[in-house]
Amino acid sequence: MIIPLFMPASPVSAFEQTSISGLGSTKMVHAELFMPDGKGPFPAVLILHTSGGVKKYDIAYAQKLAQEGYACLIPYYFDAYSISYATRNWATTVYAENILSDFTAEIQYLKDQPKINKEKIGAVGFSMGGYWALILAGMKKVQAGVSYYGALSGGAINSEIRYHFEDVFNKHSSPVLILHGEDDMIVDVKFAQQLAGMLKGKFCTYELHIYPNARHRFDRGESLHVPAARDSWSRTLSFLKKYLH
Repeated sequence: MIIPLFMPASPVSAFEQTSISGLGSTKMVHAELFMPDGKGPFPAVLILHTSGGVKKYDIAYAQKLAQEGYACLIPYYFDAYSISYATRNWATTVYAENILSDFTAEIQYLKDQPKINKEKIGAVGFSMGGYWALILAGMKKVQAGVSYYGALSGGAINSEIRYHFEDVFNKHSSPVLILHGEDDMIVDVKFAQQLAGMLKGKFCTYELHIYPNARHRFDRGESLHVPAARDSWSRTLSFLKKYLH
């Protein structure tokens, strides 16, 4: 039995889960697709995992979002390039262009599905995945991006990183929601604040919410902070409803 991150019960229950291989520009990406019951067309969301790879929490999140009427695709984007937690920096350096190309191809895959609204595709990411959700929104490859405790420090200051927020965001970028814990010891909250300041300066559409006493991974596992988890889920649903409907 999967023990999910904290989220309230959803009004819709039925969805279909399908394992897919051969996705991405290199045809090397495995993914899980969660499709709500019904004719659609449904908005769709890429669910992008942390540097630890796809976990039960990501599966649970996609299941709950599918119950809310969103088609969800979880790509195992580390596995395609044999990236591990120890080599996680490869995802934003050595293999960054490949991963971006894979995400672009996966977005096109979603657009090609008859039950999906090709004009309404977003990305929700956690930690490393949060970084990528923001990059995709900044480049307007998706219509909305949500970052849970994103790896914001790399996109802000690390010169080895292939894609920087300063370079990809402009006034035409898609809206983003930034959710961060005030006590995050992995990615200091100052990077979320700096990112928000940069977005404001570029006249981008963004929302920032910082959770007092919440740490990295505040929605799951040992770091679970129930008030932050509950509020971030609610804010995410409101944000996606606003920009993907």
